[in-house]
Amino acid sequence: MYQQPDPWAPAWARRAVFYHINPFGFLGAPPKNDLSGPVEPRLADLRAWYDHITGLGIDAICLGPVFQSLSGGRDVVDYLTVDRRLGDVDLLKQIVSELHERGVRVILDGGFHHTSRTFFAFRDLCHHKRDSRYAEWYLVDWSADGGHHDGFSYACGEENEELPRLNLDNADVRRHIFDAARYWLGEVGVDGWRLASAYDISPGFWWEFRRVCKTTRPDCFLLGELMHGDYRAHVAPDLLDSGTNYEGSVAVARSLVERSYCELQAVSERAWHSEWGVYKDLVLINSLGSGDTPRILAQVKEAAHVYPALIYLMTAPGIPCLYYGDEVGLRGDPHAPMPAPDSEWPDRERGLYDMMRRLIAIRKNHPALMFGDFSALAADDPAFAYLRRLDAHCAVIILNAGDRPAGLDLFVGEAGIPDGAVFYDALDEGHPEFRVRSGMLYVDSIPSAFGQILVAR
Repeated sequence: MYQQPDPWAPAWARRAVFYHINPFGFLGAPPKNDLSGPVEPRLADLRAWYDHITGLGIDAICLGPVFQSLSGGRDVVDYLTVDRRLGDVDLLKQIVSELHERGVRVILDGGFHHTSRTFFAFRDLCHHKRDSRYAEWYLVDWSADGGHHDGFSYACGEENEELPRLNLDNADVRRHIFDAARYWLGEVGVDGWRLASAYDISPGFWWEFRRVCKTTRPDCFLLGELMHGDYRAHVAPDLLDSGTNYEGSVAVARSLVERSYCELQAVSERAWHSEWGVYKDLVLINSLGSGDTPRILAQVKEAAHVYPALIYLMTAPGIPCLYYGDEVGLRGDPHAPMPAPDSEWPDRERGLYDMMRRLIAIRKNHPALMFGDFSALAADDPAFAYLRRLDAHCAVIILNAGDRPAGLDLFVGEAGIPDGAVFYDALDEGHPEFRVRSGMLYVDSIPSAFGQILVAR
């Protein structure tokens, strides 16, 4: 029997489809915060999208950044306060509670790698220099001077002097961050964290962070932002539950642009092959975009060519995450305001939304698509086929990046699919059935810029 991977992550997260909201962009907040203006309860406007989000079949929202900051959320001023451009803690608690009532979990963005220069500890450091009680909170070089002429230089996040990097080896820094983590999990009731720059923070920190969070809320989900290196260094039973599959996201985007699945096949097999995949026992987050990358629709010449990527997102191993606005056809700024549900969308036909809703439903109805093992069957440009299998449940997914229908002859016998097995296309149930003969599954007409999800009866 196939052993479901990643038993240390909470079951609700392993089954979920996530929706990533950057609230400053989504809600059209001003780009700068002078820390003196009135509190604007923009988070309350999220209520207008509840039906939109749950209508897709979304189970969890990644919301953030929300901490008080000077601009887009990375230059944190206070880990215990909601940004005044969004509202306050009481409003966020209401939003979280209302989403919970609808069966939607909420995780917050946690930027614990660096702060702003306005953060209380750094202000004190600038004022008292070596005598500051927070002199060890940052990675300071007293023998040099920086661009702000503070009398010292310091390590930065993102090579930006506006983002002084915290010394996470300092016990007081850890205590402050751990207290903040407990507060949002316990008092506010959020369900976990998306941890920014997790790849640049030592596993030892995450070892302790996990214990703090799991003691406060045992079923919380800890997702690390991972961009390079070995994901296993940060995702493990005693570290983080999951990480962002950045390598996979890049490969999907390139497959759309180049109309070739060679790289996607190689990346997928390296990660998930049922026998030798390096991450086959992990559950990673798959996405097509984020606030740090161009929107997926901006990377394709024709909007229709995004559909194979959506099919892959919902049928590949791991946890799918949609970035806000992709389902309404936004193509430009990844931080653009979200069109209202009842307004005119860039995708006027609303085909993207309907397709995402269908794909999410198909994923949830077929266990092999959520938990099955993975093996590639063929990559004959412009088509790519792979098998997902969980015990007696199996599905063959075929993607076509080309401008015309394609065909594939798939040798499924060596994967253990017996002669006589019958498949139907979950995306086109009116299509004639497919039957395995002499170990082969013959697929003669894969729609252009689309795909098929062939599920065994």
